[in-house]
Amino acid sequence: MDYKPVVTSFLVADKQILLLKRSGKVGTHRGRWSAVSGYLEGDEAPFRRALTEIQEELGLGEAQVRLIRAGEPLRAYDDETETVWVIHPFLLEAKTKVIQLNWENTESAWVNPKDLGSHLTVPKLREAFDRVRRDIQTDSESLILPLRAAGEFAQDKVHGASFLGRQAIELLSSTALTSKAEDQDALFSDLLSMALKLRKAQPGMANVWNLVGRFLYDVDRERAKAKSVVELRAIAVDTAKKVVETTKEAAEDAARNSAQLLPQSGHVLTHSYSSAVFRSLELGMKSGKHFEVYVTESYPGMEGKRLAQDLIALGVPVKLIADSKVDSIISNVDLVLVGADSVLRDGSLIHKIGTRTIAATARKSGIPFRSTCETVKFSAADFLGESPEVNENLFDLTPGEFVSDFTTEVGRVDPSRVEERIRDMVREIYA
Repeated sequence: MDYKPVVTSFLVADKQILLLKRSGKVGTHRGRWSAVSGYLEGDEAPFRRALTEIQEELGLGEAQVRLIRAGEPLRAYDDETETVWVIHPFLLEAKTKVIQLNWENTESAWVNPKDLGSHLTVPKLREAFDRVRRDIQTDSESLILPLRAAGEFAQDKVHGASFLGRQAIELLSSTALTSKAEDQDALFSDLLSMALKLRKAQPGMANVWNLVGRFLYDVDRERAKAKSVVELRAIAVDTAKKVVETTKEAAEDAARNSAQLLPQSGHVLTHSYSSAVFRSLELGMKSGKHFEVYVTESYPGMEGKRLAQDLIALGVPVKLIADSKVDSIISNVDLVLVGADSVLRDGSLIHKIGTRTIAATARKSGIPFRSTCETVKFSAADFLGESPEVNENLFDLTPGEFVSDFTTEVGRVDPSRVEERIRDMVREIYA
């Protein structure tokens, strides 16, 4: 995979933005419409490169443009060239519409921003414009309650990834209902602003990143069809419901598939509290299997104690053990089953601290180590070049070679096939 940072500058004048049609002499996306763009070179500052490209492509000097705002970078996947474009967007006021094209472009057009979607453009051009169309860094006063809830969401160190993923989507639904936006684009800007905050709030949870991306993609796809802000608001709320329902169905299917792999009798070891693992064990017991579960206390949060109590309430035989006692009982274990907070493109697993040690012990002893999770926990962010943030006080990274497989809603996925699954997701949403 090739990761290429670029700048994309939108020039605005008389409420119109400038589009340029790329010539047949450029390296990529010939004949497509774009804004003023160019590759970043070395440690060059993005805005400095933006000004250089404006000078080269349009003949406009620094005195003839004024920066309005810089947007948060976004990533676009180009399947044809196996490239991830890291796009730094800018919005500038042009003090003149008189420009002089160089060899890189054959045509120019000043267009209404609402018509951007009607042009064949380079990947994610409209999404880049959404990052600078409005000041999404400044919080809207109408979103006080959702923003307060987002702050609490960021501090949540108790709930697992599945719960947090659904909560993120519910917060976006709340944003749609609370926003005082007067038009569709303004409402979408409020949703985008909240989405970016939620992604940063739980950076270690791949499903938060992925579900937020799915929500934005689906709402954006319907945005042009909405005849009013009221209609788009209803679309956003309905989309949130569908995304949450889909995640619940996937979690149930993953648990059902995992339950089939539990031993008919014997011992299962688990670590931390995973709702997917809990449901797998519940379904396994209800199917007539007779197993005993070793549950680690799962220091430092001691989530294992809560899991043990919940399993005992179901009638599952449980032995609660200290994390340090895994070595002494591993010879009795038939299967290690854990959940997942994130799965990276190379098949490595981000999960509760201590998971790696348990996986290494299981591998040394020849015991299967499985993770049950929905494929939405496979990290598109990692595939797109966003370095995963792992709080080493809470999580650790287990290499894919230690994992027997990931049991998901689509069945068992070998760690070596995780990237293939992520690529399919990225092709749809981020291309």
